[in-house]
Amino acid sequence: MERFFVAVTGVVGLVLIFFSVDFGTSLAESWLVNQDGFSSTELYHIILESYINSFLITGSILLGLSFLFAIVAYFAFMLLPKR
Repeated sequence: MERFFVAVTGVVGLVLIFFSVDFGTSLAESWLVNQDGFSSTELYHIILESYINSFLITGSILLGLSFLFAIVAYFAFMLLPKR
């Protein structure tokens, strides 16, 4: 069970990191459409960078948690007596 959790969390984290530009651009374009296409270029770039950074941060946190959980599970398996 813990291997599945580690694998899924790690894969989701990697996908969010590697595709953060695509996801962020998609959300920024959606935001621009909701503004009826009228927004300043500077504001659009701020929104775009914010979306990209949020996906990078979320992906990094998920990937870090999967590594941490894998390390804890490994050491717990190695140190705890077998039943």
